[in-house]
Amino acid sequence: MWKVSDVEPVRVMGAEGYPYGFNVTTEDGKPVVSFAYASLALAEAGATHLESALLNAISVHPYAE
Repeated sequence: MWKVSDVEPVRVMGAEGYPYGFNVTTEDGKPVVSFAYASLALAEAGATHLESALLNAISVHPYAE
């Protein structure tokens, strides 16, 4: 199943201040998607919500066009 990484400082081109972010990864740690936020509090809230969404999912797939 997919996992949410720890929230850490990130570099975002053009972003002001000190943004924070996290990745959603596969079980083997391969990044699937990255998120960045303007503050630590926003990044932690986003990570918490995604963890909750993934917790009871019976299936998670990348969207295939």
